[in-house]
Parts: sequence; C-alpha cells; structure tokens
Amino acid sequence: MKFVSAVSLETEPDRIVQDIHDQLAADGPFDLVVAFVRPQTDPAGAGIISGLYEQLAPGRFIGCTAGGVVGAGREIEDDAATAVLAARLPGVRVDPLPDLDDDAVSLEPDDLQACIVLVDPFSTATEALLSRLDQLAPGIPVIGGVASWASAPGRNRLAQDGAVTNSGLVGVTLRGNVRVSTIVSQGCRPVGDWFTVTSSRSNLIQELDGRPPLEVLQEVFAEASAADQKLMRSGILLGRGVAQQPDDLGHGSFIIRVVLGADRESGAISVADRVREGEYVQFHVRDAQSARDDLEMLLTPQVFEETAAGALLFTCNGRGERFFEERDADIAIISNALGEHVPVAGFFCGGEIGPIGSANFVHGYTASLAVFRPGSGAG
Repeated sequence: MKFVSAVSLETEPDRIVQDIHDQLAADGPFDLVVAFVRPQTDPAGAGIISGLYEQLAPGRFIGCTAGGVVGAGREIEDDAATAVLAARLPGVRVDPLPDLDDDAVSLEPDDLQACIVLVDPFSTATEALLSRLDQLAPGIPVIGGVASWASAPGRNRLAQDGAVTNSGLVGVTLRGNVRVSTIVSQGCRPVGDWFTVTSSRSNLIQELDGRPPLEVLQEVFAEASAADQKLMRSGILLGRGVAQQPDDLGHGSFIIRVVLGADRESGAISVADRVREGEYVQFHVRDAQSARDDLEMLLTPQVFEETAAGALLFTCNGRGERFFEERDADIAIISNALGEHVPVAGFFCGGEIGPIGSANFVHGYTASLAVFRPGSGAG
C-alpha cells in the first residue's frame, strides 16, 4: 500500500494538470485518486478535475471544488490551488457509491471498511444521506466533506471517475485489506453539568430536568469562569449525547450543535438540530486553544500504531488562520502526530462528515480525519 500527495499553485487548468501529473506519475498507476480544487475562476474547476482524471487514469477517481485546500504540509485558504491524494491499494476493492435512492440497493457490509463521500450542499440532504448509509452499513465510518467553492446552486463541481457534475454527491467504498481510523475533533469543551431533555418539539427544547432550559443556561453561565462566560457571550453550543447511559458520557460522546436562540417568556431554547426527549445534553464553548487541545488529544493514540500510509483531512472553512490566528494549525498538529512524511491532503469544507459513536453525522467547525493503514492481511 502506498499513498502519495501533490499540490499545485498553478492557476491555468492545463498547467495545473501537468504539474500534478509530473509530481505523481512515477508512483502510478493508482487505484484511487481524490482531488480538491480551488480554481482561480468559476469555469476552470470542471476542466481541472476532468483533466486530472484523464492524465492520471486511476482505477477510481473522486473530487470536488473547494474554498481552500490542504496538502504538502500547508493549508492554502485564499489562493488558487489544487491538492491530490493518490493511492496504490493492493488487496483493496474500491467501488463507486451505489444509487442510495434505490430501495433494493445493498452495501454488503461484511468486508466494508469505510465510505468516502463528497456532497454539494445545495442539492443534497446530507443528514438524510448519512442516515441511509447508517441503515445500509451500520457501524461503518463515513468520512468526507461538503463542497465549499460555491455560494449559489449549480456552481460547485463534483467528479466521479470521468463524469463531472454540478450537483448531488460522489463517493467510493473501500473493502478488504485496508484499515481506516477516523478522528473527529469538534474542538470544544463542556461547561456545567449534563442534563436530560424532558420536553422537546423538533429543534425546540422546552424542558431540561423538568426546568425551563433558559433558566438552566443562566445558572450554568453564573457558575462558569470569567473566561468561559466571555466565550458563552460570543456563542453557546449544545452537545447531544450519543451514549445510552449517563455513565458513558465523556469526551467525544457529544454531537455539537449551535444554540440558535431562546424565548424569554417560555424559557425554551432552539438548537440547530432535532432534539428528542430522553437525550442527555451538555452546554459547550469553543475557542482556538480548545480546538488545538482536542485535536492533539484525539491524535495521541496514533503514536501506538504502525506508521500511517496516508490520510484525508476534511476541516471546516471556519477554522484555518482566521480562527487559530496562525497558518497551518490543523495540518501541523496532524503532521506532528502521524509523521511529517505521511501524505495528507484535504480541503476546507462547508460541513465535515465523520462518525461519533456508531453513527455518522455532518459537523461544523470540525476537523474530520481518515487515516489509512494496511489491513491485517498485508504481506
């Protein structure tokens, strides 16, 4: 198994394709190529993506346009750039994602190791997609991101092998002799205790432990440190617990969602997700240091693993230099944990896809990472 990556800062489609080809050709042919393109102009995206497929001629190819890309140890946010991760995968079967709207489709999860998906936000209900994949392949990680180049429908470009589209989704499944570790760093920390949702309707929480949620939140705020109070004033987050028992709640067991507002009269709060009665929830805050600490902690177990072959990074377009106040923060932490010579490529997403617990979700302000190693059958 071998992964290689390439980054081009060229701006003309033909020169980008040639540059990437020159960097990767000696390591081909490839079983899988994943490409992320931040074109200089809107029409250029399709030409770059299709040109990469034609020149590299991999067994499978997926790609999308992006608001920024990651590769070669750099996070390139504001300039035209193209990043590619290419892999030779002996003993691994790479298939295109089947038509998930077909009621008769089956993913045959027995030897399925992971799914990689790229979606257009204007034409794809990402949560419904992930729910369908969870139904077809329970417990199988789905990793990926929401295309982020466009601010209007029809302007993103997504590619599946030789076909380029401006809507929908693309993806592949990985089977056989590959081991995929997923790290989903939501970059926040809890404040206060956890509570049980005792009354809710859709995304509206009406009671926490039998009390008005706004009253509970005000109490949590009053008991918080001055630093946490400052963060809470700039934005409150709510973690939805994925554990079935409160004793199982801990780091990494919450899905983080934004608190959208509160009704002073009823004391209810609204959240950017559907919340169900009986769920355990906890308020959270986010800052740059918490995001660094969280990613570093989640990557710590990687030092006990064999050297990774390669990795894909899907990081939020709300992170990067504007959030961390320094360049290359996420990729520097990842390179330090995996090793500087491990090829990593990815992009800044409009939503990051990855598992929490046994289910898959779309996240925000998250770094979602897939780390690839040979499976147990490697020779």
